[in-house]
Amino acid sequence: MIVVMSRISVTSGNADALASQYRNRRRFVETMPGCLGVEIPRHQDRPEEFVAYSRWEDEDAFDRYQRHQARREAHARISEIPGRVRIDPDTRSTDRYEVLS
Repeated sequence: MIVVMSRISVTSGNADALASQYRNRRRFVETMPGCLGVEIPRHQDRPEEFVAYSRWEDEDAFDRYQRHQARREAHARISEIPGRVRIDPDTRSTDRYEVLS
């Protein structure tokens, strides 16, 4: 099993609108073969910071999701958020972790 954590920080625009979009998302990723679950925590003291935390059966399952058209469409919806949310490219990261136990 692997865990993937994608960190983002909103530098301008409405972080609350992004949080709302996350709460109301279509949850497509959870229907992908190999996805074991997704959580999107928001930092309590820095509400502009989010982490997408997902669990996958293996690297191949996550890679299939990464290549899927629906993933690109979901990420493109960020541009539709009122207030033109901008993500800090210097703090954006995606890390993969092997789960040892």
